[in-house]
Amino acid sequence: MRLFRVLVAVSLGALGGFAFGPAFGGMSGAFAVAVAVAWGAAALAGVAAVALPRTPPTVVAVVGAVAVASAATVATGSGVGLVHGPWQLLTGAVPAEPTGPPLAAAAVVAGWSALAAGLLAAYAARPLSAALPPLACLVLALALGAAGPPLPAWYALPLVALLVTLLVAGRAEPPPPGVLAGGALTAVVAVAAAALLGPGAPSLGRPPADVRGLVAAPVLPRSGVSPLQQYLALRDGSRVLRLTGTSSRPGTLLRMATLTRFDGVYWTVGGDFRRAGKKLPAAREPYGRRVTVAQQVRVDAGELDWLVTAGRPTEVSRPGLGVDEATGDVAVPDDTAPPAAYSASSTITEATLDEILVADPVPVAGSPLPALPPQVRAFLDRAVAGQPAASDQILALYRAFTGKAGGFRYDQSAEAAGGHGYFRIQRLLTDKRGTSEQYASAFAALVRHLGYDARVVMGLRPRYDGDAFVAEGRDVDAWVEVHFADLGWIGVDPSPRANPIGTRPDAPRTISRSAPLDDPLQEAEQPPPPGEPEVAVDDREESSANRRAGRTGTATPLVLGLVAALVVLLVAAAPTAKAVRRLRRRHAPSDRLAVIGAWRETLDRLQEAGVRVGPAQTTGEVVRIAGSLGGLPALAATVDRAAYAPEEPGPAMRADAWAAAARVHGQVRSSMPLTRRLRALLDPRPLRR
Repeated sequence: MRLFRVLVAVSLGALGGFAFGPAFGGMSGAFAVAVAVAWGAAALAGVAAVALPRTPPTVVAVVGAVAVASAATVATGSGVGLVHGPWQLLTGAVPAEPTGPPLAAAAVVAGWSALAAGLLAAYAARPLSAALPPLACLVLALALGAAGPPLPAWYALPLVALLVTLLVAGRAEPPPPGVLAGGALTAVVAVAAAALLGPGAPSLGRPPADVRGLVAAPVLPRSGVSPLQQYLALRDGSRVLRLTGTSSRPGTLLRMATLTRFDGVYWTVGGDFRRAGKKLPAAREPYGRRVTVAQQVRVDAGELDWLVTAGRPTEVSRPGLGVDEATGDVAVPDDTAPPAAYSASSTITEATLDEILVADPVPVAGSPLPALPPQVRAFLDRAVAGQPAASDQILALYRAFTGKAGGFRYDQSAEAAGGHGYFRIQRLLTDKRGTSEQYASAFAALVRHLGYDARVVMGLRPRYDGDAFVAEGRDVDAWVEVHFADLGWIGVDPSPRANPIGTRPDAPRTISRSAPLDDPLQEAEQPPPPGEPEVAVDDREESSANRRAGRTGTATPLVLGLVAALVVLLVAAAPTAKAVRRLRRRHAPSDRLAVIGAWRETLDRLQEAGVRVGPAQTTGEVVRIAGSLGGLPALAATVDRAAYAPEEPGPAMRADAWAAAARVHGQVRSSMPLTRRLRALLDPRPLRR
């Protein structure tokens, strides 16, 4: 029984080590071999502890630890580089390459965890303490791979099975049948819940704990200058750059750097760069419709400080570069020579205008931007006047820059000025002409001041001939990405390219408008006809239901047999999530957001009652549709004052809005029969907005 307990404990330790898999991009063959070899050395040491009872435990522990480290070193070929493995894991990007010192370090931790578990099972007065090292290894592995993919659904089954087996093997006498049955039922329900709910569980609104956050990212980009400050130098030829290559998606823009910080003068890169392998971190948003693009790039003239790719890169042929896990930007480190050629795979997030009109922009986080100059503030207020819905505000601002009524011109002259701070934005609004640098800066800054997350992207607008392209410094370009819930980062080009002014001798040939420029707002030449947003909502809800049905259909027979035991959890999920969101809306950090939250909460209740309303409609349209509710006009008036009045709303307006919302909610509830109230309570549709 003692030997069996040791083997179970060692196996549990190895399973804890396999949790490092996501940090290496999955359970690859090289990763599995390294962990298995380390586990084998630990298992031999555990067997020796049982077979040689006279050997001091200290000797077994020391010899076993050395054997595990030696086995991992040989299996990965890392040699003395093993000592650098932990540092490379903590400072590198996820997924790490499943080779060399990082893999050896993970295998050693897994092996030592298994060894400690086996020795505790063999020598400790309380053999159940053998579960502690594997669980500690599991927590460490999850913290290291927090930015990577989740563990596979099957992982919970052997984990729970080994824990229950260790519980039974660690007792002097077999437990009563009732205890065994209860433990087995708990294990089965836990596995079923992980399989059913784990893949689709909603985010709690905060990133998971990442142990790498304890160590500063050591990679310094080769260029310490804000990339957008080099816009004019590239455009006028002061900095020489010429790229050639091929793309599997002709017409796609090439992105260079993502700028997320703005101090009123410069947009700068705000991310931390970590050393990466060939596989790069995927986007943290699990949603959105993505297209994969393959590129081959050759540098014919000049040097690259930032790798140019068609979208967010997922794989590059050149390892050892720096990657920003938040944006996907790839920078050439200051201690690394820039590549002369490389290949890359990238993903581009696609969306239609209808999808954007029914999506909610993600609120901006972090420190607010410097206050807008009065002229810029007045322009923003005029542009979004009469547009209470967030997506409509962004669309109205887009039309203000690109529409003919705005009178803005796209400056192509050789004398076009550089710069993108507030001063240059004021000149743009006065002169009505500017480059993509100024339009992108202005649009992103104004969207931020509306309260929504936006960033500037600098890149190149290459000239295509079939799959082949040429991109030079004169093709430098800038555009904006806006973050939409359920869609991801969507590219927006606010430059009025259809209304150019000026020319220069080396002006690049304009790309055909039929090319896939990945700007869904260019479809918005005319306002969408009434009722169209609602149709888009219905379509998206139906597709979401189909996706959920498809996931359920792939469940294992074991999980299907336990669905009944999880009904209570599933039934409570929607009401609980809606209650949490209601509290967040009511206790928003600003009174303005709280008032708007009361309105959105009311739209949710109306939608549950069968009233066809949505965030794309104005308050007046909603009142006309649901006008029989007495408290709705007062709430609509309060929301309009909060959104458009020059003065900031106060706590009294917050209280009035939620009081009016409560009256409307009561009227809606009292108008429904009991069965309809239950359906409304369990209705998950509002959670998808």
